[in-house]
Amino acid sequence: MALSVDALNSHLHSIVTKEDYADTLIISDTFSLILQTFGSPSATEQSKSIASVIISKLFEKPSDTLTRRCEDIINKWLDSTEKQDKLFAYSALTTLFQVNAQTGANILNKEGLLEDIEDCIEFESDDVKLAMVETLSQACSHNNSRITVGVKLSNCLSNMVNSKDERIKMAASVALTKILLDAKAANKAETSQSISNQDSNSTSEKLTQLFQNLVIDANSSDQARANAIEGLAYASLKPPVKELITNHPTLLKVLFSLVKPSDKPNTAINYGIAVIMANITAYRKKLTESEEQALKLRKLAGEQTTIDPDPLESEKYVINRCKKVITLGGISVLNTLTKTASQSTVQLVAQAFLNLATDQTNRGLIVQQSGAKTLTSILSKSTDENISTLATQALAKIAISLDPRLAFHSTNASDLVRPFLNLCKSENELCQFESLMALTNLCSVDDALRHHIYTLNGIPVIENLQFSDNTLVRRAATECLCNLMFCEPVFTLYSTPSTASNRIQITLALSDVDDFETRRAASGALAILSTSPDVCQMIADRPRGVDVVLDLLNDESPELMHRAAEIFKNMATLEGAVEKMVRKGVHERLITLLKECKVESVVGTAAEALREIGKYAGLQAGDK
Repeated sequence: MALSVDALNSHLHSIVTKEDYADTLIISDTFSLILQTFGSPSATEQSKSIASVIISKLFEKPSDTLTRRCEDIINKWLDSTEKQDKLFAYSALTTLFQVNAQTGANILNKEGLLEDIEDCIEFESDDVKLAMVETLSQACSHNNSRITVGVKLSNCLSNMVNSKDERIKMAASVALTKILLDAKAANKAETSQSISNQDSNSTSEKLTQLFQNLVIDANSSDQARANAIEGLAYASLKPPVKELITNHPTLLKVLFSLVKPSDKPNTAINYGIAVIMANITAYRKKLTESEEQALKLRKLAGEQTTIDPDPLESEKYVINRCKKVITLGGISVLNTLTKTASQSTVQLVAQAFLNLATDQTNRGLIVQQSGAKTLTSILSKSTDENISTLATQALAKIAISLDPRLAFHSTNASDLVRPFLNLCKSENELCQFESLMALTNLCSVDDALRHHIYTLNGIPVIENLQFSDNTLVRRAATECLCNLMFCEPVFTLYSTPSTASNRIQITLALSDVDDFETRRAASGALAILSTSPDVCQMIADRPRGVDVVLDLLNDESPELMHRAAEIFKNMATLEGAVEKMVRKGVHERLITLLKECKVESVVGTAAEALREIGKYAGLQAGDK
């Protein structure tokens, strides 16, 4: 007889509140009754849900005793000839695979069990068949078990796909899909059971069609739809299936319609739809420079490499799929999924948002449809590092492209500073670059945000990335710091000799690199800082300080000329600096600019610089 909901809740409460209760429960007869709940015909869905939480709580602190008890109880049921014992065994085993896959695998791999399933499954009642196949399907969610089941039971599962019982048919279809989509498992299944690759592809296509039809069919039961969505979620790893789903608006609309705000959502359906959305919007992973080089070397050496990427995974196809998802209301669906979702579903939602935000043209739509609000909510609630990183990356992309004052409320914009700084500390260079760009845009909003970056100790984090080997990261860090110079404490940090000496040296060095954008940002910072006499003196004291600024003045870019003229104008207020400038011929170059340059701002600043130089050197603007 199944334990009541009240009894199960009482045990759950005791596990949470009493330190040694879990150890006592595991060795008691009650533990067997809890495991029976999953296969008991009298147990309600609420009972099964609470029992599942109890098992999960117990496995939070796994022990040899817990593992051994699970194995002993389930093996005893498996050795029985009673139908109900078999239902207990396979239903409990399915739950164990969800909670602790290794324990489930240990039981499933018990000597002779898979062979017994193959030999007797056809002679079992439909209820036991279903329990067996659901266990195999759950086992196929895990790499090692998937290979084992694929090798020994793929033919058996193929036969179950033809079952007249819709529940068995769907469970077997999902299990077989998991095997066929795992190249290693499928290959071993083909080798051991004489299944050709062509047969595998044909079976996979038929299963996908079956899942699709069951999702669309309004008469499908909730359980059948949940199984079909799970199968479709696994199948959506394949590029052709991604295209099939997004180019079938009816299918996508039906999937989206199943996600509804509810106090009791169908977590299985919501999770499956989240997987599908993350898969169909996913971009192909880009290889790093070292990975690309290694691949070229392997090809030159004649080594076997991975199959060429499917053209359906190219950027243009992904962009198109993302557009269709948004057009059919995908952002609203993602917003809804986060309200009552598990952590695993929230992670998929964050990944899908990141995928959609990759195309710059989608970012405004994400903001308009409350996607940015959803992402900030995910960020504020999540304690999972992976989820936080995905949400932060998506928000960084949005912050790069849009005015933060429009994309985020003012309070939310300041809340993003810490996550962006944390993302700067990632080893991923793309994360570093995008978080720096986002911070740069935030810096342009108001001084409060600039000051917030400073108070969160963001300056050393950003400065550290100025030493990156990646030109884009180095440039973004320099641009961010340039914007931060308008913040008084940052200006002080860079203009006080005791804290600024090395910083000015680095900024001068970056004003002399090949990358134009980096030179522009670094020289812009110097132009702002040169209003401080101490900074002017530090530039003049550097062996190549005046030379670097003169090179900027000699550049073809009016922007760099203007920055250099501004720096020289401010340096000319120091007598020692003027002497060095005159020796280097700065005044001659400024005179040339007055005659040849057509940019009014450059000419005006150059004239001011010459007047300041003339005060000390006895030169007049226009003299040779």
